[in-house]
Amino acid sequence: MSKVKKILNWFKKIDIDILITHQPPYGILDKVKNPAAPKHWQGKNAGSKIILNFIKTKKPKYVFCGHIHEGKGHKKLQNTEIYNLGIANHKIILIS
Repeated sequence: MSKVKKILNWFKKIDIDILITHQPPYGILDKVKNPAAPKHWQGKNAGSKIILNFIKTKKPKYVFCGHIHEGKGHKKLQNTEIYNLGIANHKIILIS
């Protein structure tokens, strides 16, 4: 079994409230707009479909990601709060 399949099988068995990833979920705060990025990536979504499917299935309360610096911000997917903090700065998020 490949490492990816082992990880995906492990993810199926857990429930979480907070997910921290490097890459954002596909289509959410992941649009490439950086002029330094390769031309073939300009204007495209660079997030992970695996992470997106995990969020839709497991429904964590919060997701914190980065990687696509120009995608910084906050979006909501169903009841999951997604924050792209991929910029050299800080943000205080109050969770109840």
